[in-house]
Amino acid sequence: MLSLVLVSASICASGQVMKTRKAGRHAAKPECAKGAICFSGEVHEGGEFRKPLTAKLDFIFDLPGSFDVVSTDDKDRCKLSAWVANPPLMAHHATEVDAAYDWTAEQEIQAFPREFRFPMNCADFEQLLHLSETDAGKYFTLLHLLAKGQGRLWITDGKTTHSHDTMNSKNGAIEWVKFTVEIELPTSH
Repeated sequence: MLSLVLVSASICASGQVMKTRKAGRHAAKPECAKGAICFSGEVHEGGEFRKPLTAKLDFIFDLPGSFDVVSTDDKDRCKLSAWVANPPLMAHHATEVDAAYDWTAEQEIQAFPREFRFPMNCADFEQLLHLSETDAGKYFTLLHLLAKGQGRLWITDGKTTHSHDTMNSKNGAIEWVKFTVEIELPTSH
């Protein structure tokens, strides 16, 4: 179990500064960049946290699972997903919080800040997905151009358990996490 003490925390609106200080070995200072969308939340095992970012994009955090930026438009022909913009694609990456790929639950809630990128539309998502499967060099060349959104997530507190462990899996599980997110969108979205 990891329990971090929050000394100060605040939610910031666009343009304000947010600082969080944590006691302990993994001290971090979430800050909200000018013009960024910043918020804090909590999610429990089996639950989902959802926060609208724009009229067309939501931030979601499923536990266990991952956090993501997804389209809210039912007419979109794709499900936007940040994983395609956060290599390695076939191993643990920044958007996963699931005690998998040989990561323990304790490691999951200690790994922060988690920096991530995300595509803003289906065309960019589909091109990244196609390049990830066909042309690694071009994928990395175009990654920042096609994944124009970016963010950071800090896990500020959490609780783990090993009550779900089996003979074959002793990675544990995450019961809940509290987190802070900073999202930066391109100026023309």
